[in-house]
Amino acid sequence: MKKIQYITYIPAGNDTAFVLKRGYTQEQKKKINDAIMKEESNIEQVGFVELGKEPELEMAGGEFCGNATRSAAHFYLGGKSGNLTLKVNGKDYIKAGVNENGDAYCEIPLYKGTNKMFEIKEEGIYQVRMQGMVTIVIEENKGKPYLENKNAIRDEAKKLIENYQLTNEEAVGVMFLEKEDNMLKINPIVWVNAIDTLFYETACGSGTTGVGIVKAMQEDCSQKLDIKQPSGEIINIHIEKDGEQIRKAIISGKIKTDGKVKEIDI
Repeated sequence: MKKIQYITYIPAGNDTAFVLKRGYTQEQKKKINDAIMKEESNIEQVGFVELGKEPELEMAGGEFCGNATRSAAHFYLGGKSGNLTLKVNGKDYIKAGVNENGDAYCEIPLYKGTNKMFEIKEEGIYQVRMQGMVTIVIEENKGKPYLENKNAIRDEAKKLIENYQLTNEEAVGVMFLEKEDNMLKINPIVWVNAIDTLFYETACGSGTTGVGIVKAMQEDCSQKLDIKQPSGEIINIHIEKDGEQIRKAIISGKIKTDGKVKEIDI
């Protein structure tokens, strides 16, 4: 038996466990991930951080997670305002930090491969590629039938992932949009390949980014939007669009943590 120490961070309601040590194998990461999620059903994702070394975040499934990334910035800065460059999953260097108003932010790594970043899959359904994540965005009218039965929405999202032949991707998020209190709200279902988790998440930074990119492409201009999450909290997305190119995407919002170190036997 080995004791694993972790802290819980809550970025806009998206409960995230940070294990306070890095360097585990993928098999060990999955084992730790499953043990923590079994211990605490509210945990939706697990990352690995370590003080005393360069700011770095490793996700259990190797996926890019915007909420976890900005939470890691909050962790390394001790919640104080400042900026840093965070190494994520051993490959991406992400600008992140905490603003003077206490909001934690991070840039979202934009897709640089040979596939299309933005595609219209069918009327009212769009696909957005980012580094480490593919997001399907379903407009309100198209998504309404799915939202009438939220108990089945996870299964419907998995069918869409399979139908669009995305099962080899690192991670896929399906965002069902609706309007609530005159605000755009997402209902995010997120599947992570390496650890085979499928969650109806309480908040999703990458999904929020996907929605911002869709709106920027539709309206042919930069966007700054407040997107309501299932938790009822807000994530802000700022998209910079220059001509046909998306130049930058930044998410920001509040982070909560009690800073309490917990232990679990693995």
